[in-house]
Amino acid sequence: MRYRMGLLPWLLAGLAAFGSAAQEIAWRATSVQGPRTPAMNTRLGVAMFSGNEAATYERKIAAAAPPQDGKLAVNVESVYRFADGSTLVMRSRETINLTPQNTHGRDEWTGNGEIATGTGRFAGATGTFTFRAVMGLDRQADGMLGDSFLTGQGRYQLPPAK
Repeated sequence: MRYRMGLLPWLLAGLAAFGSAAQEIAWRATSVQGPRTPAMNTRLGVAMFSGNEAATYERKIAAAAPPQDGKLAVNVESVYRFADGSTLVMRSRETINLTPQNTHGRDEWTGNGEIATGTGRFAGATGTFTFRAVMGLDRQADGMLGDSFLTGQGRYQLPPAK
């Protein structure tokens, strides 16, 4: 019995080195056009996460390559800010369908990305996510807050406690 009790703390310490178990995450978000430069498009929005937890977010979008065949590949970084000050950073590479005028119109697409890091309760978070987005919505319509809508879901892990 003494041997088993002496082994238990070592086993528990070994398990702690693997970090926390993967956490599920799901959210819905809407945004509007924010500051824009030739190199960077910014969208500003709000998101509702599981458990009705609200966050604001900033989505920075930069071309990954010149438009080709009516499509534009973009790199995206979204930073979600929660009421407790925690942040969650997500990155993705997406492809936008362009209109003949080389702008995006009403469009829908799906994709995936990485949960890259965070601060506060999300400090060091890593994981993956998938999403579905719709752009070009009428933000003047009843119930709409923005001209885009996104739903996402994923899994993340936190690093081991020190």
